[in-house]
Amino acid sequence: MKKNISWITILDIIVYSVIIGFVAYGKSQSNFGQEAFDKVIREDGWVEYLTALFLLLGSILFASKAVKAKKQKSGKKVIFNALASFVFFFGLGEEISWGQRIFSVQSGEYFMQNNYQGETNLHNLEIGGVDLNILIFSKLMFVALISYFIILPLLTWKVKAIRKLVIDFGVPIPRLHHIIVLLAVNTFIPLAINLIKESELHELALTGILFLILINPAKTIKNVSLTS
Repeated sequence: MKKNISWITILDIIVYSVIIGFVAYGKSQSNFGQEAFDKVIREDGWVEYLTALFLLLGSILFASKAVKAKKQKSGKKVIFNALASFVFFFGLGEEISWGQRIFSVQSGEYFMQNNYQGETNLHNLEIGGVDLNILIFSKLMFVALISYFIILPLLTWKVKAIRKLVIDFGVPIPRLHHIIVLLAVNTFIPLAINLIKESELHELALTGILFLILINPAKTIKNVSLTS
């Protein structure tokens, strides 16, 4: 029996329940319009705090893996995990506007003029008529996610050279249930809710699932081992 359920953990079930619970709650409130939905995804609310928590935990876990890799003198894993830790920490900073509201810090003149929410962060900047949130954090992020969740697992399975790089750098590969839940949730949100700032729920789902991947990545793909 254990063998049959070892691919999914209690932590997976808990995090999936949190994600699906908030998406369902967001859907129920969206039936009453934008104002009701805004209360679900408001600034300094549960959705934002949970997203920030997953990013913080991810950054810490990657940093610990980098330290462990350094002790093992695995330079490639040090580089990957250190960079990944930085990316997660950067995401955390952006999510909470670098602690601006927590510490009651006023935005500088540049951000007041160029950030359409008047916050100290990059993802809400508009420069030369270009919305960085749409360009970088939406379009490019979409390409990155398709590459990571769909293309990379397939290439890792089929191409020996790619698989070697994945193993050498210690890149965590998503399990099938991670991919299914992410695709299902992120397909449901725009179809069922389709309101301004629904992206907050996408971010919660993404960060939660990335955290789960880091905790329990795939060990094999179609009986092909991903361990060195």
